[in-house]
Amino acid sequence: MKHQTIKINIAEPCHENWEKMLDEERGKFCLSCQKQVVDFSRMSNEEIINYFNVNEGKKICGRIAKHQHNTPISNYQKVVTPWFNRYVAGFFMALGFYNPSSAQTKDVPVEQHMKGEIAVKQPHIRSDKKLVINGRVLNSATNKGMKGVSITVVGSDITVTTDKNGNYTISIPARLQNENLVLSVYHSGYNSQEITGIDYNKTTVSVITKLYIEEKHIMGDMIMGKVMPSKEN
Repeated sequence: MKHQTIKINIAEPCHENWEKMLDEERGKFCLSCQKQVVDFSRMSNEEIINYFNVNEGKKICGRIAKHQHNTPISNYQKVVTPWFNRYVAGFFMALGFYNPSSAQTKDVPVEQHMKGEIAVKQPHIRSDKKLVINGRVLNSATNKGMKGVSITVVGSDITVTTDKNGNYTISIPARLQNENLVLSVYHSGYNSQEITGIDYNKTTVSVITKLYIEEKHIMGDMIMGKVMPSKEN
């Protein structure tokens, strides 16, 4: 079998709605472009390479997962056979570099212990200190407020949801007011965001966050990198 490695690149991604296209055996049919869009995101590496080999020289419009974009795709996986392992072990034993009995023995480090009273300095925390964060979440495409976005204090069960205008207010207890304070901003279908660098020494903080539509796939006319054949078995 010929071993091949290719790279797929989509220079100009298409933003047509995948869900509105007509179903076909290998993907969808785009009514706007009047052509087939092949779904490579569900194919194995071998299937992808076979498809490009059969359709070599043709213009292909396809849909791939983000991790497949401009990444080497190979139909070959190197396997080290057991006989090779035994050969290598025997070779090193013959040279005196390998001793099975010594390989199983490790020097045990000597642990040193100290006895005495341990003094732990407790940081002073004002239990009455309040930190209120007033924020707003915007849709990056429309710049309008987003309703139903979840705001969570990382490492706690404190969560609030934005109103119809994208506004929210969240109170941070004193025990969480430190340099590790992080807010997680989440809405289905959008890339999650994290808010860091919050000035916890203040009593009120204002934050504006923009969420971008999550794109898990890339679609458009494909450019295939040079196929690099290697030796056959």
